[in-house]
Parts: sequence; structure tokens; C-alpha cells
Amino acid sequence: MRRCPRCSELLWQRKFDGLIVDGCRSCGGTWFDLREFDQLLQHPELLVTVENSFRKGEQPPIRPQATNLCPNCRKPLTPFRHPKIPSIALDSCPQCRGVWADEGELAEIHRLLQPAQQPAQSPSLNEDPTVTKDLPIVRGYHLPEIRRASDLFDQILRGLTFISSAFWLLRENPRFLVPILLHMATSFVLFVLLALGIWATSGFATGDELNRWLGREQVLPIAAAAVVVWYLATVVLGFFFTGAVVSMVDAYLKGRPTNLSIALKDAFKNADGLLALAFINILVGWLASMTRSREGLSWLGRTIQTIVEVITYLVLPIIIIEDTGLVPAIKRGIELYRRHLLPIAAGEIGVGIVSGILSLVMVIGVTTVVVLLVPFGILSLIIGGLLSVVFAAALWAVNAYVTTAYHTCLYLWAVEYERAVAPEQVTVPAPLAAALV
Repeated sequence: MRRCPRCSELLWQRKFDGLIVDGCRSCGGTWFDLREFDQLLQHPELLVTVENSFRKGEQPPIRPQATNLCPNCRKPLTPFRHPKIPSIALDSCPQCRGVWADEGELAEIHRLLQPAQQPAQSPSLNEDPTVTKDLPIVRGYHLPEIRRASDLFDQILRGLTFISSAFWLLRENPRFLVPILLHMATSFVLFVLLALGIWATSGFATGDELNRWLGREQVLPIAAAAVVVWYLATVVLGFFFTGAVVSMVDAYLKGRPTNLSIALKDAFKNADGLLALAFINILVGWLASMTRSREGLSWLGRTIQTIVEVITYLVLPIIIIEDTGLVPAIKRGIELYRRHLLPIAAGEIGVGIVSGILSLVMVIGVTTVVVLLVPFGILSLIIGGLLSVVFAAALWAVNAYVTTAYHTCLYLWAVEYERAVAPEQVTVPAPLAAALV
């Protein structure tokens, strides 16, 4: 195993467009074998990606010791200046001709290689806090081997394990629920505004006058149109706020601040992809409802809707984290998941079943409360109804968070697996890791 010349920690390997690079997760330095550094200079856009894939402090050194020895052949490194970037002092091995770059030097090289007519800018991702694509996972575990789920019961247990881990994540950072709660509040406010708008067309009539107005034929189309507008707006807003949850979970797992304003900015930046995804789901939902109303075709509608929902949750993290549109996100998803379907099989069924059980509990609980409070009069029924709504809303919010967190972790795992050279170097997000061991 190769060791870092600055702190003696083991070096990790990652793939970058066919180029395998060694880096230190303790001091943030990078090692290039013979000709690898020249290959990287031919693709300057990769310099920042490589720089941010090995972050200083990810893995605190056990016994830091600067040896200044080549990671490959253990010969002392000597100062080296590349002809393309003579102002940067690197280190090279006189025997194997490998090159060592300390933390920050690749970013500086990237800056120097920018065209002269462009103003010099630091490529640090800190300039845009919504950009996290190339940052490594810092809250995760290394799993050399993933245990296969043996049966349905094992899959359900994995779903429960992931949900318990997701709850642990939520207890540590309850801000993850804020976008979902904002979605619920916004949908309620919009419903009230539309209802007030319809009422305003009656001149704010009350009593018998209101009843007569409600009996008019033209009122029904207005109300139906208002419901359609409310539904469309609610679905679109749902994707927007779910995108914000993805952004916050991603930021947390990568050691970034879980800031609501940054998450909303991230979702707004990718509004085109989220809108496309929302309208596809609306269209599929409408088609599914049409097939369910026809005898013998209800199974087809349910199947199509389920498939689209799964694809939606798999693609949504790609849109947010990779800042891409819907079509590129679908292509990227196929590329990522076609070789890594094990975690989907390991957790998708379990999480889905447990989420379904939670939804069933919600329905039973709300129905029970309403039935028990009927004999106690209208006031008790109203209070019970409000409590049931609050309970159902809270359970729905938690359910939405769990599903979103699961697929965000799944995407991050797939990306780590894609970049890692060896299984033992794959960092699995903490909640998902707990369900896969």
C-alpha cells in the first residue's frame, strides 16, 4: 500500500475519466504516477474535481510523520517545476518520475491555466455553496462487502434499519423536515387563497344568499378549475421542496452547512428539471387514473405509476446534486444504476413496505380518532379532526423525508462506487451503510 509523503497515511485511489489517481484523505495531497500528471494537464477541467475528491481532514492521521519519500519506490522526493506551470513548486521522484501535489496546488494550477482574457478566479467550490457534486462523503463508512438480503423478511428488516438510521439523522438535524413542512404550509395557504377567491366572486355572500349562489351552475366549473390549479401548484411545489431536502441531506453527508436558504437556492437553480419531472408525474398520474377507471386495466395504471415514482426518486438527486436537466439526469441514472442494482433491491422493497405500513397506520389512526369522538359533540369532533390532520401531516412529512433521504444516499453510494478503485475504498453514506451490513 502506498503512503503519503507528508503524513504517512495510506493513499486512496479514485477514477477520473479513465485516469486512476492516488490521494491522501488526511492532508489532501495527490500523487501521480509517470505521465499521469501530463495527462491531467490535458484536461484542466478535471483539476478541481481531483482536488476536491481528496479533502484535508477527512481521515485524521494516526501518527502523522513527514517522510518526503516517494509513495511508489520510497526514494526521497525532490523539488520539481513543470514547464507549463513553472511558478508552482511541486515534488517529483527522481527514479519513477511520479509527481506529488500538496493540497491547493491543483486548484492553483487550474487558475493559472485559464485563458488570459478571463479574470483570474479561484475555482474553490466555496464560491457557490450549492455546488457539491465533486465533494466526498465525510459522514459514512467503508463496507468491503455488502451482505445480500436473503428474503422478504430480511428486506423489511433492512427497511426498518434504514428508517431508524434516518430518524437518528433527523434527531441530529431536524432542519431536514423544514422544506417538507413549508410545502404543507404553502399548499394550505394556497388552498385558502383560492377558496377566498371563489368566495369573493359571490361578493362574500353569507347565509341563504351564499346557498343560492352555490346552487348556480357556473359555480361548479369555477370550483373545479380552482381545485385543478391548487393540485398542479401543490405537485410542482412538492418537487421544489423535495429538491431542497435532497440538497440539505447531501450537504450534511459531505460536511457542509445544512442551510435552508442554500437548499432553496439549489432547488430554484434546477427548477427546469424539477418542473419537467413534476409535469411528467402529473401526466402519468392522470393516465393512471384513466386506466384504473376501465375494467381490466387498473393493474396497468398502478404498475406504470409505481415505476415512474421509483424513477422519479432515483433521478431527482441527480438533478439537484449534478445540476443537470431531466434528460441528462435520466441518462446519468441509467449509467449509474445499471451496474449497482444490489442496494436498490436491498433497500427499495423494505423502505417501500415500511412506508406503506406507516401510511396505513396514519389512515387507521385518523379514522379511529374521528369515530371515537363522534358521540361527544361537534366541538370534540372538530378538535379531534384537527389533531388527526396534524398527526397525518407529521407522519406524511416523516415518510416523505425517509424516502427522499434513502434515494439521496443511494445516489451518493453509486457515485462513490463509480469513483473508487477497490471495494474497501467505497464510502457508503451512514444511514444506508447501517442497512447494508
